[in-house]
Amino acid sequence: MKKLTPLFFIILIFACNSSNTVEMNEALKKRSINEDIEWTNTWVVSANKSNLPRVLIIGDSHVERYYPLVADKLQDRAYCSKFTTSRSIGDPALVEQLKSVFFSFKFDIISFNNGLHGVEYTDGQYSRNIPEVYKLFTDYNPGVRLLWVNTTGRRVRDNITVFDEYNEGVINRNKAVENFTRANKIPLIDLYSLSVSHPDYYETDGVHFNKQGVEDEARSISDEILKIIENSNFFSK
Repeated sequence: MKKLTPLFFIILIFACNSSNTVEMNEALKKRSINEDIEWTNTWVVSANKSNLPRVLIIGDSHVERYYPLVADKLQDRAYCSKFTTSRSIGDPALVEQLKSVFFSFKFDIISFNNGLHGVEYTDGQYSRNIPEVYKLFTDYNPGVRLLWVNTTGRRVRDNITVFDEYNEGVINRNKAVENFTRANKIPLIDLYSLSVSHPDYYETDGVHFNKQGVEDEARSISDEILKIIENSNFFSK
């Protein structure tokens, strides 16, 4: 039997190290960039019923505020649930969280509002991952009707007449959403224009809406969902 040369071992070690480096790089791509506080809230109502359309409102703290009003407006017309999170498109944790929701529950209508969080993700990371989230919705919820909601503007804390440094990212993300929804014929609800024309809707933190602003958001969302319900027959089969 021939002895293995030292050169062979050097090549073998290099190959193993290269393989480990590739695996490490792939793992880094899949890792979340965490904010100071991360949170998720899943609230599914009438989970064992299917005699009305099942609606899921997905988003961030804006949705936390307008969800109760939307659910109230849809009362007796749909079962309205929510999934809210600080995770952003581009964050692999968002996909895994949504998979866990869709594993247990199916929905007829999804309203999706995501873009304020995850400022550490680039606009490119955000836009490249839009199709993945869309595919997740449609694969797990066959026949789902989707509403996409763009992101409200970000203003300077205690000086809400001025947009903050992250608002350019909001604009870029909204443009990517607009292009995607137009190409895929998905209805788009424009809350950004609402936020631009109504600085009076903002609280002093420059991000969240006051009572009047929340009511306007809820009206925009619920009106579009009711149009889908009125123009569709979910239970004709």
